[in-house]
Amino acid sequence: MTQVKQINWKTLANWIDEKKSITILDIRPQNERDEWFIPESQYHNAYEKLKTGNLDALNDFEFDQGTPIITICAKGRLSLFAAEILSNKGAEAYSLEGGMNAWNSAYDTQEIVFDQFKIIQVRRIAKGCLSYVIGSGKEAIVVDSSLDPIIYKEIAEHENWAIKFVTDTHIHADYVSRTLELSNETSAIHLFNSTEKVSYPFTAIHENEIIKLGNIDIKVLFTPGHTFESTSYIIDNKAILTGDTLFIDGIGRPDLKAENDQVHQKSKLIYQSLQKIMKLEGEILVMPAHTSKPISIGEPSITEKLKHLKENIPALVLGESAFIETLISKLPQTPPNYLIISEINKTGNYEGYSLTELEAGANRCGIS
Repeated sequence: MTQVKQINWKTLANWIDEKKSITILDIRPQNERDEWFIPESQYHNAYEKLKTGNLDALNDFEFDQGTPIITICAKGRLSLFAAEILSNKGAEAYSLEGGMNAWNSAYDTQEIVFDQFKIIQVRRIAKGCLSYVIGSGKEAIVVDSSLDPIIYKEIAEHENWAIKFVTDTHIHADYVSRTLELSNETSAIHLFNSTEKVSYPFTAIHENEIIKLGNIDIKVLFTPGHTFESTSYIIDNKAILTGDTLFIDGIGRPDLKAENDQVHQKSKLIYQSLQKIMKLEGEILVMPAHTSKPISIGEPSITEKLKHLKENIPALVLGESAFIETLISKLPQTPPNYLIISEINKTGNYEGYSLTELEAGANRCGIS
């Protein structure tokens, strides 16, 4: 039996970032591939044959023996068999340890620089989750932290920033927030919408409140709808963190954690919240908490000027009734584990849960 070589997600991410000549081979079922994938990968429909132990499952897969191949499945098990078959054919083959579930932890960053501050967009490239480290002077705020707190602490240390504040734009339903942990590890002030009820203490913020950070002002804008406590943050009148209220290609869904009558109520709230955002200066840069597509490592920051969103998202110009009808008619499939994840984020405790298993899969928080 051939000893199968494995690589972890960090090595694969580095290889992609370095533009190393590799072939990433996705052998999952088509429906899983459609759900989420690595943009740099290619798909080969061999799952059923591999699952039955068919040694000829990859006979029709053509490859260059001089190019390393990384096989990928959901959890890194069947990909071992695929890598073994390719190794026996003379390929330099590796299996991605932990599969797509492990790739869920992969991330990269992009910087957006302004006169008095810098925003670092931290992107979980598989799920499309976006968090932000905003620094001005010697101070920073971290918004929507979805990764291990050490990542945000290292970013701040590299920039010579002290993390003064942490916050979430809302109670997330597709990943476990690490904001409470980050607050505990840095002694940063944990800010949150004054209307929310969670099981841990926080410093309440209110509509139109101004948060002083270094040389800039951050204005609090309550934007309920996706969730009742959804909050946007206007950064020095030059950028706005919109959470899951407004994306660069769509609008937040109103139906999670909502009964049928609440869906209509929350749709109306989203409409009203978007009207508040639409009144802002058109040059302001919109920075959402998610993107609907997997992110290619090194791609530009996922942002867009507000005036362009007005032109490119048809629902933004609809009247209230048409907006609500359109939004409800386009509700996507409910994300897995969203009730469990939401409850964890309300209690701040994920002890006994495997985050790798719990957070697997793409986000489904938006409506295009």
